[in-house]
Amino acid sequence: MSDRSEATATSRSPNASNRFAWRILRADPRTYAISLTSWIIFFALPLPAGLLARAVLDRVGSDGPGPTALSLLIALAAVELTRWTVLALAIVQWHGAWVFWHTVPRVNILRSLVHDPGPVTDRLPGSAGEAVSRFRDDTRDVAQVLDVWLDLVAAFVTSASAFVVLLTIDARAALAVVAPVLVVLWIGHQLAHRLRAWRWTERQRTAAVTGFLGDTFGGITAVKVAGAEAAVLRRFARLGEARAQAARRDQVGTQLVQTLSGITANLGLGLALLFIAPLVRRGGISVGDIALFAGYSTVMASLPRITGRYATWHRQADVSVERLGRLLPERTPARAAARVTTYLRGGPPPLDPQRHPAPARRSGPDRLDHLAIRGLSVRLDAAAVLDGIDLDVRRGQLVVVTGPVGSGKSLLLRSLLGLVPRAGGEVRWNDEVVIDPSVFLVPPRTAYVPQVPRLFSEPLADTVLLGADGTGLADALRLACLDDDLNEMPAGVATMVGPKGVRLSGGQIQRTAAARAFIRRPELLVVDDLSSALDTATEARVWDGVFAAAAGDLTVLAVSHRPRILERADQVIELTAGRRRS
Repeated sequence: MSDRSEATATSRSPNASNRFAWRILRADPRTYAISLTSWIIFFALPLPAGLLARAVLDRVGSDGPGPTALSLLIALAAVELTRWTVLALAIVQWHGAWVFWHTVPRVNILRSLVHDPGPVTDRLPGSAGEAVSRFRDDTRDVAQVLDVWLDLVAAFVTSASAFVVLLTIDARAALAVVAPVLVVLWIGHQLAHRLRAWRWTERQRTAAVTGFLGDTFGGITAVKVAGAEAAVLRRFARLGEARAQAARRDQVGTQLVQTLSGITANLGLGLALLFIAPLVRRGGISVGDIALFAGYSTVMASLPRITGRYATWHRQADVSVERLGRLLPERTPARAAARVTTYLRGGPPPLDPQRHPAPARRSGPDRLDHLAIRGLSVRLDAAAVLDGIDLDVRRGQLVVVTGPVGSGKSLLLRSLLGLVPRAGGEVRWNDEVVIDPSVFLVPPRTAYVPQVPRLFSEPLADTVLLGADGTGLADALRLACLDDDLNEMPAGVATMVGPKGVRLSGGQIQRTAAARAFIRRPELLVVDDLSSALDTATEARVWDGVFAAAAGDLTVLAVSHRPRILERADQVIELTAGRRRS
């Protein structure tokens, strides 16, 4: 979908950001109420300060009964000191709430990507940069809506109180100060569509730059080998210029609304002063009243400015909600704002043994006795890539899938695990239909070694364990033939592997992925072509580790074309053009 058509699509969901922000607010209403109360107090304290200022000016030169001007000045100073103390405390409280507003959608989206049924390939954006942009920038935009609500409510409460007081001085002047709010809302409404379109384009082009940078760093060796540095710089410059143009339009629109809000507020204030000028000439109001009017008018002038910020931020956040919704099933962004349990004030609780069982041989429904695949079909771009594959795997067997390049071997494994959508067929685990393989065929039932593993930029031990308790780490590294490599690494298992394992060789990356699978001691080990990055001798050693792990009752389903592996196989499944060769 083009930038223009996607931006147009967002216009069909006006006020989506308000609904989204409201759901986040309901996830922790007490914290929001504390922040709002603090903000209202901070905004409202100029009101008693204005009354004290009027009293001070009216007492100057007066010897009548009542508090002295000095005592009123002391009270005025105390009010101001209280106001800025409240601000300091409010900022501390606000910061915790600000982090929480970001955390709720991020946790929900990550949870959905990991736990929700079905493959995530159709939900993930085209590049890592786009995903980063959504998690970072779009969640911030939604948090800004909650933030501006604080200012908006506090300014409205304060302005309403000030308005009542100003009505007692001059009704026309008070109305003149309020009128800019309506003008600002009208301006925001008129520019709403353009603000959303400009923000959508800016987000898309920012993601293009971020994604290109990620791809460049990930493929820096290929760039150097190909001598493509100049081409990369030219591409980066073009993407940067496109992003700059989009950002300029987005920022100009934002600043235009906010500047017009300020100008309108100043015009309203000036008009109000014109209304009270005759009263001043006639002596109809005191010096204190003039000071009170000036102070309260300034307080009320903040409302149009804050309204202008709200008019721009919530329109732009509509785009962010739409983009976040694309990461969720059925494009339902409301799920990203659902109530979640977070651990911002302390560490997480111990792992639930029901959800994170210890790695051990399973009994009951987790134990694999028979895996059956019936009529498995996959279609990509309306063309059949796998067509009616049947397969039976018994406990303790080594089943090898082989065939020419492009025959569908890797796709068979991925579709079995639910990583790509199936067009037909079913998978049975011990004669029970697996409704959703993507959430059922996971550790401790299944572990997967992909042909192109993905490693986190973490120490080697952490990228193998991925949260496991470390039991059996040494054995897993030995079975994956990483023990000799560790002896050459100064930091051993604490060695940082770098983004996508860039500090490791291709063979080390693949063996690290194998160790990650071994440590989970699955019932079914799925291996996609270990030979792709290993020399023959190292591959033989790794397979010896697999055979050693399978000495008990481990079941292995693997893609391979090595004669040695085919000879050891209990079954050999040969694919040709997406069909099983009989």
